[in-house]
Amino acid sequence: MRNKSMEQKLAQLDALDVREIGIEVEPGVFELKRFTEDIDYCDAQNEQWIWSIGKRKSDGKIFASVDTRFYGDPGYECLWLR
Repeated sequence: MRNKSMEQKLAQLDALDVREIGIEVEPGVFELKRFTEDIDYCDAQNEQWIWSIGKRKSDGKIFASVDTRFYGDPGYECLWLR
């Protein structure tokens, strides 16, 4: 892994790989099985940090994205923002 900061956070369990706790539903967007507060999130395969996590108000499903799309979106409760 080229991103040594990400590698270190994953090894120390200070970050979660969204591919291990969810599935990619579109490029850079993952539906998560769970959300844990006070931890960092990343897509280790592509070495990208997750920038926002939102809970969809219509059905309670949780999504993570490599961009900030869930911040300020009225259809989502923003749970986490980088």
